[in-house]
Amino acid sequence: MRELQKNDVVQFNEKHKWCGCLGIVDSIKEFPDMRKRITVGVPIPEKGTAYIFAEPEDLEIIGKAVLVQSWEEDEDYA
Repeated sequence: MRELQKNDVVQFNEKHKWCGCLGIVDSIKEFPDMRKRITVGVPIPEKGTAYIFAEPEDLEIIGKAVLVQSWEEDEDYA
């Protein structure tokens, strides 16, 4: 399995309380103890986006998002 990347479409697996939900990886942070913390944006209809924290073992990669929100100050999105 390949490494998680920004803008990957993921599904939470049974290890996470958001099990079954789809989302898009927003950021990946590595900590000194070699842990990774992933922020996943989960769209909620008519409410906006919920940003959920997860670890790599909580997620399954579905694919890559083609269209993502563009932020002028964040060149990684463009």
